[in-house]
Amino acid sequence: MKTTFWKRYRSWAILLAFAFLVASCATVTTITTTDRYVHSSTKHLDRHIDAVLKREGLEPSKQTNDTEFLRRIYLDMTGRIPTPEEVLDFVDDAAPNKRSKKIDELIGSKASVDYWTLLWVNWLIGRRGDGDDQRIGLNGWVREALETNMPYNQFVKELVSADGETKDNAAGNYVLRYERSPVFLTSHTSRLFLGLPMQCAECHDHKTEAWLQEDFYGIAAFFTGIESEEKEEYQVVDMSGNPTMMQNVLIKNTPKQQRTIYVESMDTSVPPRYLDKTEYKGELTKKREALAEWMTAKTNPYFSKAIVNRIWKHFMGRAFVEPIDGFGEEYPATNPELLAWLAEDFVIHGYDLQHLMRTILNSKVYQRSSKTNKSNENDDIYYSHAYMKPLSTEQFLYSMLQATAFEKLQQRKAGGQLKKVEVENMKREHLRRFLFLLDNGEMEEIEAFNGTVPQALMMINGSLVNDSANYKERGSFINYVLDNWRDTIDRVQYIYLTVLSRKPTSKEQTYFQRYLDRSLYRDKILAYEDLYWVLLNSAEFSLNH
Repeated sequence: MKTTFWKRYRSWAILLAFAFLVASCATVTTITTTDRYVHSSTKHLDRHIDAVLKREGLEPSKQTNDTEFLRRIYLDMTGRIPTPEEVLDFVDDAAPNKRSKKIDELIGSKASVDYWTLLWVNWLIGRRGDGDDQRIGLNGWVREALETNMPYNQFVKELVSADGETKDNAAGNYVLRYERSPVFLTSHTSRLFLGLPMQCAECHDHKTEAWLQEDFYGIAAFFTGIESEEKEEYQVVDMSGNPTMMQNVLIKNTPKQQRTIYVESMDTSVPPRYLDKTEYKGELTKKREALAEWMTAKTNPYFSKAIVNRIWKHFMGRAFVEPIDGFGEEYPATNPELLAWLAEDFVIHGYDLQHLMRTILNSKVYQRSSKTNKSNENDDIYYSHAYMKPLSTEQFLYSMLQATAFEKLQQRKAGGQLKKVEVENMKREHLRRFLFLLDNGEMEEIEAFNGTVPQALMMINGSLVNDSANYKERGSFINYVLDNWRDTIDRVQYIYLTVLSRKPTSKEQTYFQRYLDRSLYRDKILAYEDLYWVLLNSAEFSLNH
């Protein structure tokens, strides 16, 4: 019979004591990245940050220990925490360049491509249902682009200017997602690819920035004249590996259109015009190609900075420009020289996203501890320490599935007969429930698992947690631990490694032994369920630190 919530409630005071012990991150041990393994771009980045910290009188935090680094990079690159085996292998590796090796291993790996495909599709079209044609189509296109490390300028050009049949050119699903609407496409394209908050200028001149209504519609005029025609259906494999039918759509630019776009609120027509006020006078059917060329040009002051800002935010927790689509006068960059240099370095290296990632991930600044000192405890803009950030919805779910041995339990229940597709469908159903609990709009780019009441109840007494904690359930995580280890210390260590990606401290180990000895449970094994439950509900698990 399952351990019920009222039993846990009876031990609430003891559980709070556990929670207090694990609510903060583990004590850090200084382990530095060997400098000779770090490439020149990373060295330049670190020199710049170090100079700023010296100028501001800030002492940087120490470097993360191995387990903190590994957990952070797995969350940032694959969207999940590492397995106990991955943690132990990394800790036991004596190679001085093991961090740079791990970075190279993860960049371009299947797990990384899976996660970053999901991120990019969310950024491009929002969190739409898995059965949505545009999501399925873009998922395959983005995956291939990441697998081949397509240059980012080409990536954007193909999305903005896509035409032809979506069966052959799935990048066209980006245009279809926004219903071929010049207004919708202008608003989203300017935000995502240029970092510009131009949506306000749709109805009126921007109140705090330089963008006028005519600037907005000058870009919108490039997106007029897009026609679509439904063709035959065709079969594809969706994101879970299921065969499904999709609508093939022909996208074309009609030459029979007005050169200008009429704006009723302005009572005037606006021609296609770049933000530098230069009017486009070329062929009407080539407008989007021309816009894409202008957007991705080396001389564009926003394009490379916008993507650097976005990737930096993902890894560092805080962007140079906040919000990430707030480039302009109202939200100046906190480190404008470094942002400009990183953007220039990105262009010099051929708009290579993997190069940008390596530059950041190998840096001392990325690998700093989140534990502050007296000089930097109030720093929130100079990156003197790691900024703790709540896990995104996907990170939280995939880490929960990892920590609860979800796949093993489901296979056990099904007698080992589940196919990979069936398991993936079950995971996506859990993700759908998580998103429902968040109750946010589909266009929200990154939503943190941020502690609403339904979320808390799901964690406290939800089936995902309780099934994996129930030691009587064959195939559950706690059942596995009890079957495979006999000593208390070995059991506790494996639970900590699984949930928090580290071994317990001696204080934590002693505390649990005392709790086990003094527990009022007739069945002492229930104490292991409590430990596991508390760690899953701890701040240390729910934060990327």
